[in-house]
Amino acid sequence: MAGSMKSNDGKKTALYRANTANASLSATQYLVESKFKVGISTSSFLLTDTDIDIAVPISNGTVCDNGSNNMTGSSGGDNSTDNITVYKQGAGETDNQSQNLIANGTNVNKIWTLASLTANAVATKPFGLWFYVLDATTLAKFKSSGIALEIRIGSDTSNYYSYTRTAAQITTGWNWITSNTVLVSALTATGTPGTPLDTFQIIVTTNNATDTFVAGDVLYDLFRQWATTDLTKAITTGYPSLDMINLEATRRYTLTTLEANGYLVDSIGEFNADTTNLMLGQDFFDGESKSDTDEIIFNIVDRQL
Repeated sequence: MAGSMKSNDGKKTALYRANTANASLSATQYLVESKFKVGISTSSFLLTDTDIDIAVPISNGTVCDNGSNNMTGSSGGDNSTDNITVYKQGAGETDNQSQNLIANGTNVNKIWTLASLTANAVATKPFGLWFYVLDATTLAKFKSSGIALEIRIGSDTSNYYSYTRTAAQITTGWNWITSNTVLVSALTATGTPGTPLDTFQIIVTTNNATDTFVAGDVLYDLFRQWATTDLTKAITTGYPSLDMINLEATRRYTLTTLEANGYLVDSIGEFNADTTNLMLGQDFFDGESKSDTDEIIFNIVDRQL
């Protein structure tokens, strides 16, 4: 399944550029396509869209923890252990491991803590991390109503920002748990989170205190943050290419082997460089699993019919 569409802002830009005299063309308004974003889990595709649903970092951003550090278990959670078989690529990391989140069956709240992040989190950026559930049997242990997963980012375990998911918002396999465009500082706060934000916790709430997780059941990997500039990349040099005979314009966007790794990419949005960047069009397609052995080239062709 695939589709391609100019947004309303894209149509406005085409109208403006085609019907405004050169001497009057604004250098800051309704500029043409010059960069792109890629996204995952695309659920909508509307003329009125101003962004893709879930944009993912193309460049590395900041890795707060790469998933190679053991987490301290408490309440119903035991200390995590390394998993060198199932892990996520991305952000230029080469550790090739994740953390087994092991639960001992003594409390419905399974807690795992990193009290000192490799790189402190920043309140003025969004966050994302990978969370894995082995199968339906494991997922059925997650609390069936209310909060089943909570991510805490704080200055200590009493002062933190919180992001939550219900069991219905979690799937088997890898889940990209992210605040998306929401800054950490805009999340629900408990206490008064200060600086540095160097304490990271994962809390899974299960249906029963006796529910357990063994190695391989539930995994965590790669806690990262990014700036707006990490989400975009410039159009490939030499494009757009104009075919004046067949009345076609081709724009090319390239993801190298180092970029957007670990994601099932299923959409691309084209943006301009207006003061407030406008999304001029978007394309969606069957998901492509992006790894460090893949280069993806997007050729988007506009035809005048």
